[in-house]
This record gives sequence, structure tokens and C-alpha cells, in this order.
Amino acid sequence: MTTERKEYEAEFKLEVARMVVDQGLSITQVVTDMGIGRTAVERWVRQYRAEQAGHAGIGKPLTAEQQRIRQLEIEN
Repeated sequence: MTTERKEYEAEFKLEVARMVVDQGLSITQVVTDMGIGRTAVERWVRQYRAEQAGHAGIGKPLTAEQQRIRQLEIEN
């Protein structure tokens, strides 16, 4: 049995991460309300926090600033 992996846009991931970090919602609440996997939300929150601290973080960038930095690194 194969499960299909869902793809989410960076804007959606950023909004979900902001719900946890900036609005103070719990990960459990966001997972339940949005129907998203817990692991994904935890990963997006870690990524967002890293980017807020000025680090590249892991995975694809969420914020526009980090997306631009990544693009410039690729071009360089």
C-alpha cells in the first residue's frame, strides 16, 4: 500500500508556522484544525524559527528573504 505524499506551497507552510510561532497556537491544535501531519508542521516550525534567527535552516526556505538568498547562492 502506497500513500501519496502531499505537496504544499511555501506560502502555506509559512502561514502554518506563523500560527504556531507568532499566534501561539499549539502544534496539536494546528494539526487537528488543518488536517496536516504533525511531523510536517514540526519541520515547518523549525525551519521558520531558523530563518527568523537568520540561518538558512533545513529544507526549502519559507520566508521571501531566505528564498531570495537561496536563489542568489544558486546563481553565484
